[in-house]
Amino acid sequence: MSRKNRGYQDLIRAIKEDNLSGASLLSRKAANTISLFTQEIKAKTISRYYQSLLEVGKELISAQPDMIPIFNLVNSILLIVEKKKNKLTLEELNYQVRKKVEDFHSNSLKSLEGITQIGQTLIFNGCTVITYSFSEGVFSILKKAKEKRKRFKVVLSESRPVFEGKNLALSLGKMGIPVTLVIDAALSLYLKEVDLVLVGADSVSERSFVNKVGTYGLSLMAKELGVPFYVASERTKFISEKWSKTTEHHADPKEIFSKRSKNVKIENPYFEEIPLLYCKKIITPDGFISPSRVSSEIRKITISKDLMKEIKGIK
Repeated sequence: MSRKNRGYQDLIRAIKEDNLSGASLLSRKAANTISLFTQEIKAKTISRYYQSLLEVGKELISAQPDMIPIFNLVNSILLIVEKKKNKLTLEELNYQVRKKVEDFHSNSLKSLEGITQIGQTLIFNGCTVITYSFSEGVFSILKKAKEKRKRFKVVLSESRPVFEGKNLALSLGKMGIPVTLVIDAALSLYLKEVDLVLVGADSVSERSFVNKVGTYGLSLMAKELGVPFYVASERTKFISEKWSKTTEHHADPKEIFSKRSKNVKIENPYFEEIPLLYCKKIITPDGFISPSRVSSEIRKITISKDLMKEIKGIK
């Protein structure tokens, strides 16, 4: 494929380099990438088209392997193609892929609205909420609570090394929400003063969820102090442990320390797994669900046969 027809590859690279956006937003960017692929692809046969689609899907998953909504987006598209590729023309198949991508994008925004409406019921007048890192769902919940004229406070930390917590603090402050911003290590000191912890997730599996490094310690302390811990998650973030490719993702060490020094190794881990047993409830677009229900929800998920074959090669 010529350079002028590879615009979607630029979007894949942008997704790979994006360390600020949450899983849901990244998945919508991935949907836009596949939509552009359907416009640019020049395959002349269904076989070649499908192989190209599979390769693009693998690249998107590899770009952000911890962002499970991207995996589930790719999987949902491949399932449709597997089912219909012997029944439709190439043009019809390409249309079906584009339609699925549009539906995914639309449903993601509807899911966010559902999480917002349900999650804001947790916020009551006079309460104080702790959050960590940046979650589109959590931000939307807090925004909606403010729009409903609820009076509450938020405690959050910088969320090093890219400081998405600072940006969140500024955004909430501009909306008139009182915010206390502290360094990451100090966040647990404020747990005795809050009514609930509210965080997002990049993925949810049978026994754990994945979020920014530091969430595990926060959940442990919340459990110890009896502070309810809630996780906001779209169902597109649900995935079985056997298919999850959660990695110990390490970003550029220069985000922490730019100088080199003898015998000093700099590591910059971004994500970690947190046991679901520390969560009180998971906020989904359809309502609150208990951690014990997650397994039954995950069993409903079907994985593309071809993606199963390729998944070992996705790193």
